[in-house]
Amino acid sequence: MVFDFCVLIFYSMLETSKDFLFIVLGFCALWLTIFFSWLMYYIIKIFRSTSHIISKATEVLDKIDDFIESIKAKAEKSASHLVILGELAKKGIDFMEKKKQDRGGKAEETSKKGSKKKK
Repeated sequence: MVFDFCVLIFYSMLETSKDFLFIVLGFCALWLTIFFSWLMYYIIKIFRSTSHIISKATEVLDKIDDFIESIKAKAEKSASHLVILGELAKKGIDFMEKKKQDRGGKAEETSKKGSKKKK
C-alpha cells in the first residue's frame, strides 16, 4: 500500500521527459557532492599527516642542531684549555732548559775552579 502510494507520487511527478531529466540531474549533483566531500576529506587527511611529518622532522633537526651546538661549545672550551695547557707546557720546558743551562754552567765553573786549584 505504501509502495503503491510512492509509485503513484513518482509517476505523477514525471509528466514530461524534462521532469525525469531534472531528477537525474539532482541525483548527479548529489553524487558529485558526495564525491567532492570524500575527496576533500582525504586531501585534508593527507595535508594533516604531512604537517605531522614536517613537525616531527623539525623536532629531529632541532635536536641535531642542539647536539652539534653542544659539541661545538665543548670543543671551544676544550680548545681554550688546550691553549692554557700548551702555554704551561711551553713555560715548563723553558724553565727546564734554563735549569739545565744553569746546572751546565755551574758544572763548568766548578770544573774550572778545580783545575785551577790543581795547578
